[in-house]
Formats: sequence, structure tokens, C-alpha cells
Amino acid sequence: MHRDVRVSLLPKGVLSRAAQSFVTRRVPQKEMVTLLSGGLRPRSGDVALVRVSRIHKHRRIENANGRRSMLHLGDMIIVAYADRYATDQYESYVPTTLGRTQLVASGGIASQVQSRSTAVSAATEIVPLGIIGDHRRRPINVEDFALPRINPATVSRPRTIAVFGTAMNAGKTSTIHQMVHGLSKIGIYPGAAKVTGTGSGSDFWLMLDAGAHCMFDFTDAGLASTFKHSIERLEDAAEQLVAHLGKKRCGVAFLEIADGLYQQENQLIVRSPRYHALIDTVIFAASDAMGAVHGVKILQKHGFHVAAISGTLTRSPLAIRETQKALCLPVLRLDELEDPRIIAPLIGIDTSSLIMPNEETDDLWQTVVPGLIGASGHVYSEEAEEAALHKDLLAITLVKNPHRVYNIFWGTRK
Repeated sequence: MHRDVRVSLLPKGVLSRAAQSFVTRRVPQKEMVTLLSGGLRPRSGDVALVRVSRIHKHRRIENANGRRSMLHLGDMIIVAYADRYATDQYESYVPTTLGRTQLVASGGIASQVQSRSTAVSAATEIVPLGIIGDHRRRPINVEDFALPRINPATVSRPRTIAVFGTAMNAGKTSTIHQMVHGLSKIGIYPGAAKVTGTGSGSDFWLMLDAGAHCMFDFTDAGLASTFKHSIERLEDAAEQLVAHLGKKRCGVAFLEIADGLYQQENQLIVRSPRYHALIDTVIFAASDAMGAVHGVKILQKHGFHVAAISGTLTRSPLAIRETQKALCLPVLRLDELEDPRIIAPLIGIDTSSLIMPNEETDDLWQTVVPGLIGASGHVYSEEAEEAALHKDLLAITLVKNPHRVYNIFWGTRK
């Protein structure tokens, strides 16, 4: 270790007062023993204790448990250094010293801003107190606490659908969210993984709320951000995340590739044989018809099968018609993405053993609760519940997905 580096024990009570950010959630606080300061050069993924010195864009921090905590001047937070590429927000890089820097993502990313979109304000400023070390005085990095490695060859890979897009905020996350929600209702057990991007908890928790059987992202593979990492590292992370989804017995896996096709890592991803081997089909999210046409042609040129178009362009009936005319591919609105009758066959899921929702009844989504008042005012009895259990439409909810209950009509006992 460099002779100018200072090492001290973390004072008692500091960790209990500091908010631990989402990107560092896999690091147990019991491993955080020392604080390293002085002449250190941070690395991407290094975990740091910082103090908030000026609040601008990010006024909250995403905690490890999913809560978004309000930031105040002087607050201490536990973050990770990483580079960021976000066309709608910041371009930033890991600084070369432990000097004053910025909080560039609410998931807990410390980085030095080089450029920003004029649509956002300056980044919140933070002062590093030091890099957090273990009991052996070694800097802790989020990579040290990644998921255990799996040999992908030993796991059956689920059918895997990738969602690419034209740019940040084109609708990729919403696309996966709707498909996960719809498919979870018919017992498919969908899994999801965000394989590139900047560490953020919002997408992670959103997929679990939608009914994902399992959700991972690149932070689970040991990366605080994927920007500036080698294609070999990104290929390995994607393979590990898909293998873990397979190990969890997900019936289908959705992969989100952040940003647009012109992002520098994404240009390598679309050419990667290892990524091609992971992906069965693609849904492309776009914000306009021209972007959809160009993006689909790029993906098809590199050998991907594109099944459909989605994204923010579907807010406009005119944009939908333009895209359909140019590509002769399905263009799906959010409600259509959520409909398993549309999505399951489109992405190649065998529905022969599943009971799909009926257009004329919503019985599939309703569970009878004895003693509670239904929508019509009828009080359900235990006998009514037993009779309903013999109906196939209800049985598929309880048998195929026994841990999820939908549209319970809550009321009070008479």
C-alpha cells in the first residue's frame, strides 16, 4: 500500500448513521471495518463513505432496502465509485483522487461529471471521507460480494428475450415490466435481469412488484456500472445472470440492455457471439418511427430475430401506423405487452399446457375469499370457495402460481 495512505478504524456508530446505497447492498456492514484515505486512487466499484456537501439534482438516495431517503447537508452515505453514461443526465468518470466529487445517480454512484444534459441541473456534491476497507485494511469493492459463480453449462437456460432500445428513456423498462406482469398471472414464472447500465434500485424493485419470480442486475454480478468495462467482462456478467435465472427455475428470462444501440458498449454487444448465444429473440423499444426502423435494421443485420416493436412511440397512433407500415412487424402498446395471449406466442412460449385468460370473463384474476363481500355485494361462503376451486380458470391461478393472488375483493363480514 502507498506510504501516503492513512488507515483508521471506522468509529463506532458511523455505519449505523450512514445510509447504505442500493449499489452497495450486497456488502455486509460487518465487513466494513477500516477507512482508507490519503493518496489512494479510487477504482470502479470501490465502496466509499462520503459526506453530502451541496444538494442539487439528486435529493434522495436509494437505500439497500429499497427506500428512498431524503438527503440533508452533512449526511453520510455509503456509495460506490463508477463511470456513468446517460444521455439524458450525466457523463462522468471515476476521479483520480479522493477529492470532492459528485453523486451522479440516486442508486449511489460517486463520479466526476464531465458533461451533462441541459435538461438536468448540476449534480449533488459529495466529499469522500475515505474508501471503506475490511479488517485486513484492503479496499472493499462491490465485485468482492458478487453472486457465486455458476458454470452456465450446468444449468438449463430459460428462453431468453432481450429488450434493446433507441436511447435512454425509450421504454425498455416499461416493456419488460408489462410482459413480466402479464406472464406472471398464468404461471410462467418470469425472471428479469438488467445486464447493462448504471446501478439503480428503481428498475430492480419495479420488476419484483410486477410479479417477477426472480430479478437480478449487473450489481449482483459485481459491477456498480457497466460503462467503460471490457466486452469480455460484460459477456461474463450477462452469462452469470442468465445462469442464476436458470438456477432459480424461471420459465422465461427478460434481459434489459440500457441506453441506445450507439452507446459504445452496446455496439460491441450486438456483435458479440456470446451475447448472441444467450438471446432467443428481441423486442425493440423506440421513441419514434425512424428510430424504430433504423434500430431494427441494425439488429437484423447482426443476426438478431426481432419479434416486435414497443416503446414511447406507441403513445401516438400515427407513430404506430408509420412503424407498422415501414417494418411489417407488430407494434405493441403497454396493454398489449401485458396480455399473455399476445405476448406468449410472440416470444415463443408454448401455451399448450397453460389456461390463458378469457376475453369474456376475468375469473382467472379473481380469487374467492370466504366471509368477504364481493363486488356485487354477495358474501362468499366457504362452500362457494370450495366450488370455485373446481373451476379450471381459478385452479390455474392457485396451482400454477400458488404464491400470488390477484384482484381480491376486500370487504367486511356481515
